[in-house]
Amino acid sequence: MKSFSVYLLTTITLVVMLSACGPSQEEQRQREQARQDSLEQVRQQKLEQARQDSIARAEQARADSLEAARKKEEEAQQIEFDPNGPLAVQVEAWRSRDKAEGQVSKWQERGFPNAYVVKHGNEETGDIWFRVRLGRVSTAEMADKIGKQLQEEYDEKYWVAEVQGEGTTPDASD
Repeated sequence: MKSFSVYLLTTITLVVMLSACGPSQEEQRQREQARQDSLEQVRQQKLEQARQDSIARAEQARADSLEAARKKEEEAQQIEFDPNGPLAVQVEAWRSRDKAEGQVSKWQERGFPNAYVVKHGNEETGDIWFRVRLGRVSTAEMADKIGKQLQEEYDEKYWVAEVQGEGTTPDASD
């Protein structure tokens, strides 16, 4: 029995010693809190990275959108003249050939190299007009594109005229 008591006492002592060597509840709580803090820090970093990525994507989308709008605007501004087109954009009409020719120079300086004058009217009655036109085009859409440019850049009125057998020289007549 004595040996059993010694054995039991030794076992109890070993159990107490082993349990005393392990972390206390406070240490376990601190370790768990540190682990939770670390997980929270990683979560915050991921959220911040996702936010930065989202901002970068939004900025890129904005840049792409601006570029697309710029290209669309450039395409809208491109004017295609056709020397044999059935339509012309007329901006002015004058009784004086000299005044009309002066206006052609003005329009050419503004970027319309195809500007020209057309003589129209009846010589016998003296009802002669010199029409200032900015060039011939193939389609009504192209004529409207020129007209919109005239309105936006020069606040000018215009009208689209059909040209039939009309040349592009100052002496041409309708």
